[in-house]
Amino acid sequence: MHIGEAKEIIPTLPHKWDLVFIDADKTSYIDYYELVLPVLSEKGVIIADNVLFHGQVLEQPIKGKNALAIDAFNKHVSNDPRVEQVMLTVRDGLLLIKKK
Repeated sequence: MHIGEAKEIIPTLPHKWDLVFIDADKTSYIDYYELVLPVLSEKGVIIADNVLFHGQVLEQPIKGKNALAIDAFNKHVSNDPRVEQVMLTVRDGLLLIKKK
């Protein structure tokens, strides 16, 4: 167990990861994604939680900093040529991401 700021701890971890679950402050999802993607194992998977953010990412216009951050994260991953992804519409949405 590590206690502290994830953005400071993740770069110090010497492992390749098979599974990463992102469920943290929504405004930092892109930061966490970019920190863990380089150390994701070849067949590893990132699971991002709350990617529908109570359905708020489907509203127009999108309101609130967390909904806007999740929308930006979803678009960031969708436009990332390094990965492929699928969204599960279970509860508040899960995004499964793997390297190509």
